[in-house]
Amino acid sequence: LLTVPLLLVELVAVLALAKAAQSSILNRLVPAAAAMIALGYPGDAKLDIMGIAPSVWGLLSTIPFLYILYVLFVELGKSLDRQSADVQKKVKILRLLLIAT
Repeated sequence: LLTVPLLLVELVAVLALAKAAQSSILNRLVPAAAAMIALGYPGDAKLDIMGIAPSVWGLLSTIPFLYILYVLFVELGKSLDRQSADVQKKVKILRLLLIAT
């Protein structure tokens, strides 16, 4: 329950964005992470809640996960303008790794 939201907070902190931008991103990412965890738990625990099969819970938890990836991908892209060429290259690789994972 703590790991995913904490990792998202750390990732946003590393982006070195303005405080308003950090707050905006975190206000989107933390609830999405909580939804991902809440929807994924019944599937992971193999629970049949409300007649919904565990695999459906896993599929439902993918929706907030994809949203998290989208927000991070877009925000990493926006941060490229303020970075050196070396950092830009590394951030572009990080964006690809986000999609690959």
